[in-house]
Amino acid sequence: MSGRVLFVTGTDTGVGKTVAAAWLARSLARDARVALVKPFQTGVADPARDGDEAFYRAALRGTPVTIRTLVSLPEPLAPSIAAARAGAPIDVAAAIDECRALARDHDVLLAEGAGGLLVPIDGATDMADFAAALDASLVVVARPSLGTLNHVALTLEAAERRGLAVELLVISAYPKRAGVVERENLRFLRSRRPDLPVVTLAEAPLAPPDPLAGLDARAHGPASPLSGAIARGESSG
Repeated sequence: MSGRVLFVTGTDTGVGKTVAAAWLARSLARDARVALVKPFQTGVADPARDGDEAFYRAALRGTPVTIRTLVSLPEPLAPSIAAARAGAPIDVAAAIDECRALARDHDVLLAEGAGGLLVPIDGATDMADFAAALDASLVVVARPSLGTLNHVALTLEAAERRGLAVELLVISAYPKRAGVVERENLRFLRSRRPDLPVVTLAEAPLAPPDPLAGLDARAHGPASPLSGAIARGESSG
């Protein structure tokens, strides 16, 4: 593969991966040819209308980003379970091949996982295995609220045990008027992992005509090419 591959995973479901992936795609598309892929979408019949792809297309309207959904399953379950219940086994190898082909044609491939890093795709493959097959580094997305310290630590430990590099930690929906929980969680994560670039994305309406308006990205900690791209033109703290 010629293009760089970033796998966007979460510490849990509903932490803001889709918002972070779309925002990152728009940021990187300023200087690079970007593809944004949802390899495994569950819980929707038409991903371009109801799924994460629909949000990508609304958020990236007018931005030259290639958008794809590779597998879509109707029930909102882990991909392996949704596929078994639908009687539609997932061809993981085909999804890997399609991602590799997109990476060859772009400078950056962003692939957004489903749920967390160890969510099963089939009986033998989880999201971490899929990221490893793509030689991807990780963007880990977390919530700012109580419980996130444990979820972040578990995700980072799982990634490191599998030899997956974590390039960026994104704290999504960070309150514009953060309370003691959010401030202390951010402070703790920065002190525990001073080597890891962190970006906070502020809470925003996520409404048309620009669902990404008002995210107010702020970079914290060490710079990296990726966090630099995210934080360009934004304030940092």
